[in-house]
Amino acid sequence: MSDYYKTLGVERNATADEIKKAYRKLAVKYHPDKNQGDATAEKKFKEVSEAYEILGNEEKRRMFDQYGESAFQGGMPGGGFGGGGGGFSSMEEALRTFMGAFGGGQSGGSGGGDSIFESFFGGGFDQGQGGGNFAQQGASKKTTVLISFSEAAKGVEKELFITNHINCETCGGNGAKSPSDIKSCGSCQGTGYVQHNRGFFSMSSTCPECHGAGKIISKPCADCHGAGKVKKKRKVKIPIPAGVDNGMRLKMAGYGDAGENGGPPGDLYVYVQVQEDEFFIRDGDDVIIDLPLSFSDAALGCKKEIPTPLDGTYRINIPEGTQSGKVFRVRSQGLPNVHGQGKGDLLVRVHLETPVHLNEKQKKVMQEFGDMEEPKNSPRRKTFFDKLKAIWS
Repeated sequence: MSDYYKTLGVERNATADEIKKAYRKLAVKYHPDKNQGDATAEKKFKEVSEAYEILGNEEKRRMFDQYGESAFQGGMPGGGFGGGGGGFSSMEEALRTFMGAFGGGQSGGSGGGDSIFESFFGGGFDQGQGGGNFAQQGASKKTTVLISFSEAAKGVEKELFITNHINCETCGGNGAKSPSDIKSCGSCQGTGYVQHNRGFFSMSSTCPECHGAGKIISKPCADCHGAGKVKKKRKVKIPIPAGVDNGMRLKMAGYGDAGENGGPPGDLYVYVQVQEDEFFIRDGDDVIIDLPLSFSDAALGCKKEIPTPLDGTYRINIPEGTQSGKVFRVRSQGLPNVHGQGKGDLLVRVHLETPVHLNEKQKKVMQEFGDMEEPKNSPRRKTFFDKLKAIWS
């Protein structure tokens, strides 16, 4: 007669936590994965699992304390392991108990116990898994398209060639010369998987004969040679929206490779590269343009026609006394937002050019102007030197 307390090495007044800790320690020690081929360890694992099945359940423990092992004679299915007196009908039940002690749910309970057990062991107990014949989306493709700044601003449609795997038109994608040439795989009986027994475990793997397809083609299609797909080059028109920025990705659904077993085709991802422009610098939806001004234009003020990103022009008023680096904002003359949320602004940044290659007359005029110049004509310069004097004094 088994003494389950002795099997787990605990006292009869042990708490539920003490029983669980003792079982965890012994279950790990004698687990079949760690002791493959060891009959003694196998037997011990069964014994400790059987003990925990009783003592780990409050009601069963109470019955055992009152009536002993006889309370379970004939009361548990299968009569235990190899006539061992009534514990588990299979190693699977013992392992379910093992999982229960490690947070996987109590053996015999309802709900998620089986799903946790299956996820832990990969569905290895002859679950009768389906084969590899489920529908799968085809592989996606990616490509890069190069556009000019002007094309990015206004939007454009580009054409390019891509090569895809498409379903063979001759066989309809099944890979066979005729439908009668498709047979169920004899090695896996059409499931796409084969079972391998390792001790008490039954593990599934892809069938090496049909490579998971679950079928064998006796006479392959002459055009696709049994693959079900052929390569085909085709021209694709890609609509690029106005306001697209460098590095953005466009998705064209259904332009990838054909799917498997009736699955949808993959997608085409288009990465956009925008060339730098000679005049415009992008800052989000805003556009910066550098406007060179002569000394006289900046001093006296002027009006200038400047280009805009959308092939238009804008007449801007430059007030007298404009300093180099001054930025004028022209509302809604930038790039359109790619999501349709208005337009950015055009930022006109002034660059004052110092006159070069002066002739004698120009030099004389400049000298005369310098002699007539007053501090109020250059307030920033005066402030700068006043601050320097304060520091040096």
